[in-house]
Amino acid sequence: MAEFEESRTDGEEATIEDVKEIKSWMFQEQVRIQARRDELMEFNHELVQMRHDLEREREDLNAREKALKKRYENNEALIAKELKIIEDAYRQLELDKKALECERLNLEHEKSKYRKQKMSGSNRSNAHQYGGATDAAYDGTSFFRGVDSELTLRKRYKELLKIFHPDNKCGDAKTLIKIQTEYDSLRSQYYEG
Repeated sequence: MAEFEESRTDGEEATIEDVKEIKSWMFQEQVRIQARRDELMEFNHELVQMRHDLEREREDLNAREKALKKRYENNEALIAKELKIIEDAYRQLELDKKALECERLNLEHEKSKYRKQKMSGSNRSNAHQYGGATDAAYDGTSFFRGVDSELTLRKRYKELLKIFHPDNKCGDAKTLIKIQTEYDSLRSQYYEG
Protein backbone atom coordinates (compact mmCIF):
# COMPACT_ATOMS: atom_id res chain seq x y z
CA MET A 1 0.00 0.00 0.00
CA ALA A 2 2.83 2.37 0.76
CA GLU A 3 4.23 1.78 -2.71
CA PHE A 4 0.90 2.66 -4.22
CA GLU A 5 0.72 5.91 -2.31
CA GLU A 6 4.23 6.81 -3.38
CA SER A 7 3.42 6.21 -7.00
CA ARG A 8 0.35 8.47 -6.76
CA THR A 9 2.26 11.26 -5.25
CA ASP A 10 3.85 11.85 -8.60
CA GLY A 11 0.60 13.29 -9.70
CA GLU A 12 -0.18 10.62 -12.19
CA GLU A 13 -3.49 9.00 -12.28
CA ALA A 14 -3.84 5.36 -11.60
CA THR A 15 -3.48 3.34 -14.66
CA ILE A 16 -4.70 -0.15 -15.41
CA GLU A 17 -1.33 -1.44 -14.52
CA ASP A 18 -1.53 0.28 -11.16
CA VAL A 19 -4.97 -1.16 -10.60
CA LYS A 20 -3.63 -4.63 -11.37
CA GLU A 21 -0.80 -4.07 -8.97
CA ILE A 22 -3.19 -2.88 -6.31
CA LYS A 23 -5.45 -5.88 -6.90
CA SER A 24 -2.47 -8.20 -6.77
CA TRP A 25 -1.24 -6.58 -3.58
CA MET A 26 -4.75 -6.74 -2.05
CA PHE A 27 -5.03 -10.39 -3.03
CA GLN A 28 -1.68 -11.17 -1.42
CA GLU A 29 -2.69 -9.26 1.68
CA GLN A 30 -5.96 -11.13 1.79
CA VAL A 31 -4.12 -14.46 1.47
CA ARG A 32 -1.65 -13.41 4.18
CA ILE A 33 -4.49 -12.27 6.46
CA GLN A 34 -6.39 -15.53 5.81
CA ALA A 35 -3.25 -17.56 6.55
CA ARG A 36 -2.72 -15.57 9.74
CA ARG A 37 -6.38 -16.04 10.67
CA ASP A 38 -6.03 -19.80 10.09
CA GLU A 39 -2.92 -19.88 12.28
CA LEU A 40 -4.73 -17.97 15.01
CA MET A 41 -7.78 -20.25 14.74
CA GLU A 42 -5.57 -23.33 15.02
CA PHE A 43 -3.73 -21.78 17.96
CA ASN A 44 -7.11 -20.95 19.56
CA HIS A 45 -8.25 -24.53 18.97
CA GLU A 46 -5.07 -25.85 20.64
CA LEU A 47 -5.61 -23.50 23.58
CA VAL A 48 -9.21 -24.65 23.96
CA GLN A 49 -8.05 -28.28 23.82
CA MET A 50 -5.39 -27.60 26.44
CA ARG A 51 -7.97 -25.88 28.61
CA HIS A 52 -10.29 -28.91 28.39
CA ASP A 53 -7.40 -31.22 29.24
CA LEU A 54 -6.44 -29.08 32.24
CA GLU A 55 -10.06 -29.01 33.41
CA ARG A 56 -10.23 -32.80 33.19
CA GLU A 57 -6.95 -33.14 35.11
CA ARG A 58 -8.20 -30.72 37.76
CA GLU A 59 -11.44 -32.71 38.15
CA ASP A 60 -9.43 -35.94 38.46
CA LEU A 61 -7.19 -34.35 41.08
CA ASN A 62 -10.21 -33.06 43.00
CA ALA A 63 -11.80 -36.52 42.92
CA ARG A 64 -8.56 -38.11 44.15
CA GLU A 65 -8.26 -35.50 46.88
CA LYS A 66 -11.84 -36.19 48.03
CA ALA A 67 -11.18 -39.94 48.04
CA LEU A 68 -7.99 -39.46 50.05
CA LYS A 69 -9.79 -37.18 52.52
CA LYS A 70 -12.57 -39.71 52.94
CA ARG A 71 -10.09 -42.54 53.43
CA TYR A 72 -8.18 -40.43 55.96
CA GLU A 73 -11.37 -39.62 57.86
CA ASN A 74 -12.40 -43.28 57.84
CA ASN A 75 -8.95 -44.27 59.12
CA GLU A 76 -9.17 -41.63 61.84
CA ALA A 77 -12.59 -42.92 62.91
CA LEU A 78 -11.33 -46.51 62.89
CA ILE A 79 -8.28 -45.57 64.95
CA ALA A 80 -10.49 -43.74 67.43
CA LYS A 81 -12.75 -46.80 67.77
CA GLU A 82 -9.79 -49.13 68.21
CA LEU A 83 -8.25 -46.78 70.78
CA LYS A 84 -11.52 -46.75 72.72
CA ILE A 85 -11.67 -50.56 72.62
CA ILE A 86 -8.09 -50.77 73.90
CA GLU A 87 -8.79 -48.23 76.65
CA ASP A 88 -11.92 -50.15 77.69
CA ALA A 89 -9.92 -53.39 77.70
CA TYR A 90 -7.26 -51.81 79.91
CA ARG A 91 -9.93 -50.51 82.28
CA GLN A 92 -11.55 -53.94 82.42
CA LEU A 93 -8.15 -55.54 82.95
CA GLU A 94 -7.47 -53.19 85.84
CA LEU A 95 -10.86 -54.00 87.38
CA ASP A 96 -10.23 -57.72 86.95
CA LYS A 97 -6.81 -57.34 88.51
CA LYS A 98 -8.31 -55.57 91.53
CA ALA A 99 -11.04 -58.20 91.86
CA LEU A 100 -8.46 -60.97 91.66
CA GLU A 101 -6.34 -59.29 94.30
CA CYS A 102 -9.39 -59.00 96.57
CA GLU A 103 -10.14 -62.68 95.98
CA ARG A 104 -6.55 -63.56 96.85
CA LEU A 105 -6.69 -61.48 100.02
CA ASN A 106 -10.00 -63.08 101.02
CA LEU A 107 -8.51 -66.50 100.41
CA GLU A 108 -5.44 -65.62 102.46
CA HIS A 109 -7.72 -64.43 105.24
CA GLU A 110 -9.69 -67.69 105.09
CA LYS A 111 -6.45 -69.68 105.19
CA SER A 112 -5.20 -67.78 108.21
CA LYS A 113 -8.56 -68.24 109.96
CA TYR A 114 -8.38 -71.96 109.28
CA ARG A 115 -4.79 -72.19 110.57
CA LYS A 116 -5.71 -70.28 113.71
CA GLN A 117 -8.69 -72.55 114.28
CA LYS A 118 -6.57 -75.61 113.68
CA MET A 119 -3.87 -74.41 116.09
CA SER A 120 -6.21 -73.19 118.80
CA GLY A 121 -8.04 -76.50 118.97
CA SER A 122 -11.42 -74.84 118.88
CA ASN A 123 -12.32 -76.60 115.70
CA ARG A 124 -15.41 -78.26 117.23
CA SER A 125 -17.14 -74.96 118.03
CA ASN A 126 -16.42 -73.51 114.59
CA ALA A 127 -16.69 -76.76 112.60
CA HIS A 128 -20.03 -75.80 111.11
CA GLN A 129 -18.49 -72.58 109.78
CA TYR A 130 -16.04 -74.51 107.61
CA GLY A 131 -18.35 -77.27 106.46
CA GLY A 132 -17.42 -79.72 109.24
CA ALA A 133 -13.62 -79.37 109.02
CA THR A 134 -11.77 -81.22 111.76
CA ASP A 135 -8.28 -81.01 113.17
CA ALA A 136 -7.20 -84.26 111.58
CA ALA A 137 -8.17 -83.56 107.96
CA TYR A 138 -8.59 -80.59 105.72
CA ASP A 139 -11.60 -81.07 103.47
CA GLY A 140 -10.71 -78.07 101.25
CA THR A 141 -14.27 -76.96 100.59
CA SER A 142 -13.36 -73.34 101.21
CA PHE A 143 -11.67 -73.16 97.79
CA PHE A 144 -14.72 -74.20 95.81
CA ARG A 145 -17.50 -72.96 98.07
CA GLY A 146 -20.65 -72.07 96.11
CA VAL A 147 -19.70 -74.13 93.04
CA ASP A 148 -22.82 -75.81 91.65
CA SER A 149 -21.84 -76.98 88.14
CA GLU A 150 -18.93 -78.39 86.24
CA LEU A 151 -18.49 -75.16 84.28
CA THR A 152 -18.34 -73.09 87.48
CA LEU A 153 -15.90 -75.63 88.95
CA ARG A 154 -13.53 -75.30 85.96
CA LYS A 155 -13.78 -71.51 86.00
CA ARG A 156 -12.97 -71.29 89.72
CA TYR A 157 -10.13 -73.79 89.27
CA LYS A 158 -8.53 -71.64 86.54
CA GLU A 159 -8.88 -68.50 88.67
CA LEU A 160 -7.25 -70.25 91.64
CA LEU A 161 -4.42 -71.51 89.44
CA LYS A 162 -3.74 -67.94 88.31
CA ILE A 163 -3.50 -66.82 91.92
CA PHE A 164 -1.59 -69.68 93.58
CA HIS A 165 0.68 -70.94 90.81
CA PRO A 166 4.27 -71.11 92.14
CA ASP A 167 5.51 -68.91 89.27
CA ASN A 168 3.37 -66.01 90.54
CA LYS A 169 4.57 -63.52 93.10
CA CYS A 170 1.94 -64.69 95.59
CA GLY A 171 2.11 -68.35 94.53
CA ASP A 172 2.09 -71.24 97.04
CA ALA A 173 2.86 -74.82 96.01
CA LYS A 174 1.22 -76.44 99.08
CA THR A 175 -2.01 -74.56 98.53
CA LEU A 176 -1.91 -75.45 94.87
CA ILE A 177 -1.67 -79.16 95.76
CA LYS A 178 -4.71 -78.81 98.04
CA ILE A 179 -6.63 -77.00 95.29
CA GLN A 180 -5.70 -79.72 92.79
CA THR A 181 -6.82 -82.48 95.18
CA GLU A 182 -10.14 -80.82 95.87
CA TYR A 183 -10.68 -80.08 92.19
CA ASP A 184 -10.02 -83.71 91.24
CA SER A 185 -12.46 -85.03 93.84
CA LEU A 186 -15.20 -82.55 92.87
CA ARG A 187 -14.64 -83.19 89.18
CA SER A 188 -15.01 -86.91 89.65
CA GLN A 189 -18.30 -86.23 91.46
CA TYR A 190 -19.62 -84.29 88.47
CA TYR A 191 -18.51 -87.00 86.05
CA GLU A 192 -20.18 -89.71 88.16
CA GLY A 193 -23.41 -87.75 88.58
